[in-house]
Amino acid sequence: MQKKLIAVAIAGALAAPAAIADVAVSGSIRTGVLYTGSEWKVADNYSRLRFKSSSDLGNGQSAYMGYEFRVDSAKGSIVTGNTQRLSYVGIKGDWGSLSLGSQWSTLFNTVGTFIDKSNRFGGVGYWGNGGGQYRMKDSVSFTTQAGPVWLQADAQMNGGGDDLDRTSIGGTFAVGGASIGAAWQDNGSADFTGVGVSMSLAGLALSGGFTDVSGVGSGYGITGSIAGVRLAYEDSDSYADPQVWGNYAIGLGGGAKAIIELMNDGTDTAGIGMLRMDF
Repeated sequence: MQKKLIAVAIAGALAAPAAIADVAVSGSIRTGVLYTGSEWKVADNYSRLRFKSSSDLGNGQSAYMGYEFRVDSAKGSIVTGNTQRLSYVGIKGDWGSLSLGSQWSTLFNTVGTFIDKSNRFGGVGYWGNGGGQYRMKDSVSFTTQAGPVWLQADAQMNGGGDDLDRTSIGGTFAVGGASIGAAWQDNGSADFTGVGVSMSLAGLALSGGFTDVSGVGSGYGITGSIAGVRLAYEDSDSYADPQVWGNYAIGLGGGAKAIIELMNDGTDTAGIGMLRMDF
């Protein structure tokens, strides 16, 4: 009888479903009327659908993952291609985090985020010379924090080329109302160096930075925000003229916003008026 009970217990344990971590679903749909400088059209503005999950591993450690798909909300389709959005898996604890996949680059987290504050048109001061990455594919990323200092390093290993295609290291330091970031990347041909800074003073938020790609050129940008209005000036050696852009967002409640953004590059003026809803 005892053997039968043990057999039933084992069979029940094997038949029980494995514990599955909770999955959080979120995203953002961003659709607007875009003027390109020559035509008007309804256009998507980088909408995305996101799935995230984490699992407690014990001893203060956890595993986590994220899938993010870019959606063309104007056409009702999924946008494909490298680094359109994020897909990663990692582990983290008091020591920091280690993740693999397509994820935010060290360069953007420590420099680009200070320069590119736009919804649609900006960023030439960061990526204008081909050096500033936003998301990085085929990557391993390590992050850690020590007091006010946050550090990130990555290694990028694309198929079909060198075993190690790019390596980056960067960090940010925050004190009071000011933050400073810096990063360097060895990509095998034209190394990237960048610095960024932001500060707040009497209701005025200022942010900007400088980037240089060795043997190619440099760029910079500065952004000021007050009372919901954001204005920016950016320049790059890759462009004949600097770019000026600005935007204004109105919160409608329930995660919805109405946003207007305009840009002029010395030759053309472009703009978008869009509705954005985060969920």
